[in-house]
Amino acid sequence: MTDEPTALARTEVNEGIGELVINRPQRRNALTSDTISELHAGLERLIADDAVRVILIRGEGGAFCAGNDLKEARADDHADRWRRFHAALHASPKPTVGALERFAIAGGSALALACDFLVAGETAYIHTSEVRMGMSAPINAVWLELKHSVATAYRFAVAGTRVEGPELVTLGVAVSAVPDAEVLAESRSFAARLAENDPAAVAKVRRTLLTLRGVEGAQAFEDRVLAAQRAAAGD
Repeated sequence: MTDEPTALARTEVNEGIGELVINRPQRRNALTSDTISELHAGLERLIADDAVRVILIRGEGGAFCAGNDLKEARADDHADRWRRFHAALHASPKPTVGALERFAIAGGSALALACDFLVAGETAYIHTSEVRMGMSAPINAVWLELKHSVATAYRFAVAGTRVEGPELVTLGVAVSAVPDAEVLAESRSFAARLAENDPAAVAKVRRTLLTLRGVEGAQAFEDRVLAAQRAAAGD
């Protein structure tokens, strides 16, 4: 079953897997304010759909996400929309799988790092490039702090260089690196295996892990991002 596509994002549901698709292939799936709003709305639909056990995040046209669209004007609340979308991802009771095709750059890297499980192409890469532009990337920082070691966080956020598929696996960021043409098929296969798990048990385990980390719920995630912003500003 496929929702009626919008101009910017869409959702698809098939056999327990809900796909959340950035639908701007002509702009390498770069993010606008409206794209973020449509992604958030699609995420909420998939969370509310009892038929969906796993959420797969991908970009249309063979690329994951090029980050913010620098050619489009941003809404005044662009950063707030992005933070709230990530908070909803964090609070979702359903696991997420990312299909990392070609690249995830800047804001796109935050989306890749947000996924619970990432399947990467062998030549695909994550590039947390904000440090090269004089930016602090608080959402990237929060995902790295919650999920990975300080050394891994430095590799992404401080070095500011590309990290390709095989190294993503070595660092524990991706679960596998496969030939580039096989990323989407392997992501769907991995999601299908996850969908065999009991959804109530999955939700309980996710909640338990987040509670033990002290960041259960959307508001806790937003608070962590705001704290990262204050730290970067020296407040």
